[in-house]
Amino acid sequence: MPEPVLDFDLADEVAARLDLREPNRQALLSIAYALSRHYSEGNPAPFEGVVDVATGVGKTYVMAAAIEYFGALSFKHFAVIAPGSTILDKTIRNFSVGDPKSLLHGMRVKPELITAETFDSPMVAMQMEDHQSTKLYVFTVQSLTKPGTKQGRRTHEFREALGEAFYEKLVAEPDLIVFADEHHAYYGPAFSRAIRDLEPYALIGLTATPHDRTPADQVIYRYPLAAGLADS
Repeated sequence: MPEPVLDFDLADEVAARLDLREPNRQALLSIAYALSRHYSEGNPAPFEGVVDVATGVGKTYVMAAAIEYFGALSFKHFAVIAPGSTILDKTIRNFSVGDPKSLLHGMRVKPELITAETFDSPMVAMQMEDHQSTKLYVFTVQSLTKPGTKQGRRTHEFREALGEAFYEKLVAEPDLIVFADEHHAYYGPAFSRAIRDLEPYALIGLTATPHDRTPADQVIYRYPLAAGLADS
């Protein structure tokens, strides 16, 4: 199991490669520090923290930087959960090789992208069994809920190519780091259960409007709109 150490030099390297704005570099450092502290103090999984950044600051850059950082520390399994198809499609483009919107050109970690449309195939099953490659799973939260939707049934039912249900396979990965985009949208019982039942190593929420039920000590970084306007 890899260790989530706090490495300032690595964070600076990642920030330079991805040309991060200062708020996003600080968000990366906050994630690395909070995760390292959680486990160094002997706390159980999962670590759960929320990054509160104003719309337009670049949440996807924060996710890409965190994947690059923890990937360099030998973490192999990442997931981005989107609240709907619009953000899902944007996120897939951000992590697709050759797409004009891709962020991969600045990353050394080149994750294998796995989506609801591609996971049920022998080729992807082989990728998922490759312990050397880094995997990035991108799904809507609806597709991970238990059989309430067509995609929900697909992810929870036995798949011959995988030898088990896709959802069960994710649960079995001990180093799974989940990024919950628009984190405030997941406080309903079904959506909350779909994410937390993955039993991730870390659950990192990103939002511009934290839910009022978010514990104050879970917000590990805050860069509100007022700060963005002041810096512009």
